[in-house]
Amino acid sequence: MRGRVVARLAAALDLFLTRLIGPGWRHDIEQHLPGGAVQAEHEAGTFFATDLPALSAWRFSAQDARHITQPVLYLGGTASGPWFAEVHRLILAWLPQAEDVMIRGAGHFLALTHAPQAASAIASFLHRHRIGT
Repeated sequence: MRGRVVARLAAALDLFLTRLIGPGWRHDIEQHLPGGAVQAEHEAGTFFATDLPALSAWRFSAQDARHITQPVLYLGGTASGPWFAEVHRLILAWLPQAEDVMIRGAGHFLALTHAPQAASAIASFLHRHRIGT
C-alpha cells in the first residue's frame, strides 16, 4: 500500500512540475542540486497535503497591495512560463514601487540555475533599500 502511495505522489509531482517548469525539470534540478529530484519526491506528500492547499487558499488582492509602501523587488525569469507571466503583470500593476528584474533565460528555478544573477539583483536591491537602525 505504501509503495503505491509513494508511486502516486511521484507521478503527481512529475505531472505538476512538468506543467510548471517543463519536461526537463529533473535534469535541471540534478544539474544544479544533485539528489534534488529524489528529495522533491520524498517531500511530495508534504507539498500536496500542506504547501499546495495553503498556497491555493491564500488570497491577496489589489486592495491588499495598496497597504504595502515598502520597496518591493520582483525577481523573475524570462522563461518562467505563462503562470508566472500573469503574476509578474499583477505585481507591477498592483505595486507601482516594485523594481522589476527579469533574468534572461531563467525559469522557475532561477535561484538554482542563475544563482549569481539572482544574488546580484537581490544584493543590489538591499544595498539601495537599507533597513534603518
